[in-house]
Amino acid sequence: MFEYLQLAIIWLGRRVWFSLPLITTLATLIVFMAPADLFGSAVPPPDIALVSVFFWAIYGPSFLPPWSVFVLGLAQDVATGAPIGFWAVIYLAAYGFAMSQRVFFIGRSGWGVVFGFAVVAFLTAAVAWILGSVTYGRWLPSGPLFLQALMSLVLYIPASKVFGVMRRWLTNAREAI
Repeated sequence: MFEYLQLAIIWLGRRVWFSLPLITTLATLIVFMAPADLFGSAVPPPDIALVSVFFWAIYGPSFLPPWSVFVLGLAQDVATGAPIGFWAVIYLAAYGFAMSQRVFFIGRSGWGVVFGFAVVAFLTAAVAWILGSVTYGRWLPSGPLFLQALMSLVLYIPASKVFGVMRRWLTNAREAI
């Protein structure tokens, strides 16, 4: 009986350990959603979920699988009041794009990956603007979404360093391509 309990604790510990990217991103998402009027509401918070989705799709897709991306999208929907599934679909599309270009991004320098994230961030903003306008039946202001994409781009470099350290903590094995 004690052996089964040990196995269950080890199994649960491994699941929590390998869920660290999801847990960290959810916690950071909650922190960034907290009302903070730093710049007079002129600057929206960065999209940390998109940063995480892009990074882990390239450097560790086994640590942030598609179901985790879906959970991040649902959390973003609930936090922002968007229709349920709105951000989940957008994040899954960004995840799929990053996964499809994974081999290309892995061989690039740091600035090549930052440029790739810039493309993904601004495409995501454009898709969110179009889908939001269609969903609500009117043209939404595009400025806040593109400014959020710019803020996400600024955050990507330090966040990728933190995620890189987390990736090395989780395993020192190379991710299979």
